[in-house]
Amino acid sequence: MQIEYDGTDFSGWQLQSEARTVQGDIEAMLEKLCTGRIAITGSGRTDAGVHALGQVAHADIGLDKLDRVMTGLPAMLPDDIGVTEIEEVDSSFHARFHAISRLYRYRIEKNKHPLRNRYSHILALSRKLVTSDMQKAAKLSIGKNDWMAMAKEGSDNSDWIVNVIKADVIEDESGWTFLIRANRFLRGMVRIWAGTLVNIGSGTAPPELITELLETKVRKKAGVSLPGKGLTLMEVEYN
Repeated sequence: MQIEYDGTDFSGWQLQSEARTVQGDIEAMLEKLCTGRIAITGSGRTDAGVHALGQVAHADIGLDKLDRVMTGLPAMLPDDIGVTEIEEVDSSFHARFHAISRLYRYRIEKNKHPLRNRYSHILALSRKLVTSDMQKAAKLSIGKNDWMAMAKEGSDNSDWIVNVIKADVIEDESGWTFLIRANRFLRGMVRIWAGTLVNIGSGTAPPELITELLETKVRKKAGVSLPGKGLTLMEVEYN
């Protein structure tokens, strides 16, 4: 399944007993269609408020129910979730373990725009960002490094190594788009990385801070975690 969702009213992707989640809503509809619980596995977990344009998930569904799911699931889901494509694949396919990269976008607007507010972080009017410094810092993020300094504490990771394939900052007339593609992402990584780039762009730290953080793994020098609403999972890449 390829899935698009507005994460504003969700407590993230992962199923939770006491909160609304994307996985929970989809599984509830699958249970109605298949008269039994069907678990789905996503390519990764998005946090509360984070959106997706190209999330991918898989489920094991009997062939006798496949047509019903393909037709019924997209129609039955609430307005803030869309299953844009359902494809039958080999039973060995795994949405998470077979993904070779994921692309995230963080969007920052220079001014308040009511039609974009749900999907972007609005920069404080007093802050001006130097795009070239943020671009240099983004380039320094590329490569295989330990990202402990730019990930949330308390995660159950066995290691913090991430291979960043591409990272860039693009300015347009209304704001900035931060793009980062990697083989994996740690909890909170993109939002802390984005907050660090904003500090660099505002002149409170040099671009080389990225290299220092990757080498020293000291969290206290990194930026704050920016709000989830500015973050979107754009696509997941498979062989």
